[in-house]
Amino acid sequence: IVYASQNGATKTFAKHLCKSLGGDTYCDLRNMSGIMAKDLAMYKRVYIVCNTSGLGRPPCDGEVFYSHVQLEAMRCQENLEDLAIGDGDEEKPLAGTSVAIAVWVDSSSPDYAKFGLGLTEELVSLGASTALKTITVDEQKVKLEQKQTFKEWENTIIEMEKASGPRRRTSKTIATSAA
Repeated sequence: IVYASQNGATKTFAKHLCKSLGGDTYCDLRNMSGIMAKDLAMYKRVYIVCNTSGLGRPPCDGEVFYSHVQLEAMRCQENLEDLAIGDGDEEKPLAGTSVAIAVWVDSSSPDYAKFGLGLTEELVSLGASTALKTITVDEQKVKLEQKQTFKEWENTIIEMEKASGPRRRTSKTIATSAA
């Protein structure tokens, strides 16, 4: 599980998701500032818990990762165009990786989910598939509602993991949190 946390809230939720998935035995918990897009390709499933700060920007420790993802997406698109390669995912660096993103937002901001939604689009352009629709957790709501929204998302992930069969350390899941 990888996270970036502006105020610690999404780090807490990322830790909870890691624990719910079996802890360090079955998944990694890492800060988004310590990874690059290519690192996600080592995993079949990546769960991202992040927030959008300010005017739709990633939190401080998610900025370098997001910039890198955007750059890789541009390079990938240019390479595909230059080589006249079709839209086949097999050429893309995140082919075979699925992602699910929960983004904490301040709904009073006009660009309240820009980072989380943009990150989803960029990862998909790099070949990742979406395991779940990106969800928003509104920071304007009371904590209980935030927890309930996240819990529903988390429960869906737990069910998906159970349905995928036995898990082994060699096929780890990475959950990413940026807040």
